[in-house]
Amino acid sequence: MVQRFPSPSILSVVSSPTRPDSQSKQSSSRQQNHPVQPQLPLKRKRNVAKFPLPPSEEPYLRPVPQKKKVVAPRTLKTEIPRFQSHRAKRSRRDELARLRSIAEQQPKTSTRPQKRLEKAQSFISQPPLQKKPPLSRKRSVSSSVVLYVTRMLILGMGIAVISGTLLSMLKPGNSSSVLSQAADVEPNQEWKSPSIVPLAVQQTREITALKTELDTVIAEYPKLTPGIFLIDVDTGAYLDINGNVAIAAASTIKVPILVAFFQAVDQGRIKLDDMLTMEESHIAEGSGDMQFRRPGTKYTALQTATKMIVISDNTATNMLIEALGGSEVLNQLFQSWGLKNTTINDSLPDLSGTNTTTPKDLINLISQVNQGGLVSLKSRDRLFRIMERTKNDSLLPRGIGRGTIIAHKTGNLKSVLADVGMIDLLNGKRYLLAVLVKRPDDEQTAVDLIRDVSKKTYQYLESSEQ
Repeated sequence: MVQRFPSPSILSVVSSPTRPDSQSKQSSSRQQNHPVQPQLPLKRKRNVAKFPLPPSEEPYLRPVPQKKKVVAPRTLKTEIPRFQSHRAKRSRRDELARLRSIAEQQPKTSTRPQKRLEKAQSFISQPPLQKKPPLSRKRSVSSSVVLYVTRMLILGMGIAVISGTLLSMLKPGNSSSVLSQAADVEPNQEWKSPSIVPLAVQQTREITALKTELDTVIAEYPKLTPGIFLIDVDTGAYLDINGNVAIAAASTIKVPILVAFFQAVDQGRIKLDDMLTMEESHIAEGSGDMQFRRPGTKYTALQTATKMIVISDNTATNMLIEALGGSEVLNQLFQSWGLKNTTINDSLPDLSGTNTTTPKDLINLISQVNQGGLVSLKSRDRLFRIMERTKNDSLLPRGIGRGTIIAHKTGNLKSVLADVGMIDLLNGKRYLLAVLVKRPDDEQTAVDLIRDVSKKTYQYLESSEQ
């Protein structure tokens, strides 16, 4: 019976190669000098033989080569190859002949090869797939030429437009070139505005019924002398009570100054972001907070104009008067607009009331701006938005209903109380109203008079169908 695990001497022969006699003698001498240590049984390896091999065999085992499986060719089953132009090994005619021979060798009871043959014939009869030919170089070149020509035409048109604009601006005697005129004007030199045709206020008929009601209201305030002018923008109906009588303008003079500022912006003589320096000569008492700043403080032109209207800053007004050329230049400008009784005779705060205007002049000015005159549409929108932000809402706004929009400017001196504005009603109507009241020594009943006039006017136009 063969042992499962051979003795150590036999395993040592198997696991080690044959050695010459000299080496065996050396190993025997080493064994005599050193005691032999017991060897542990070896673990079974995956490719080690179960039985010991004779010494003549090789000490290692080679893997047994495995034979490849031979698959018998299929005789009955036929496959229909897919024909591709770049992979076909035989012609279509030869393949069709081979399939016919196969179909003839099959028994007639089987219809399967015949169906395959028919399928193959239908497949062979189809034309081979062909790739789309690439775009010719001639076509791509022509498209690029067309694109290049189109771009050159667009570029040429743009250059022509720019050249025409420059020539029209540089052409001598062209009055439409405002920028070239403004560039020749020095800061302290008097600037002459181009000829502007003032827009006439459209007056159709007088509102007698409302005038009768306002006469009754005015009779309740015998100490006061009001000047009133009203115009309905949609119909041209108007109301005039002392509308042409000159009166101290107070802070309502800031409305024509604001229009002059935006006209200068449109003409390029001043920019909205230009920095204006507040000098000591500009500082004025009264309304506004710029008077409490140190001289040398800088503000943008738009900030200065906004403070002049929103908080009625007198210092800002003096800064703009100087930036626009002075009071004489502005007075000539006002005359060209058709404002016959509007003049600046003193810097603000003008406690003595030397700066004058009339209710009709103020309404004439606002009417022209509303119709798109004097300033551009963009500047008109900015102008009215600034006037809508007026902080003092104690006069005309107290007589109108909620939801009504008003853009206005107040004026307040001991001798006069005033408010002028443009009112938009919820029914779509728009009217312009100016009320300037002469009063003795800061008479407070003037506040009630302006509120009553505003209330009666609002109620009449809000309920009127005309």
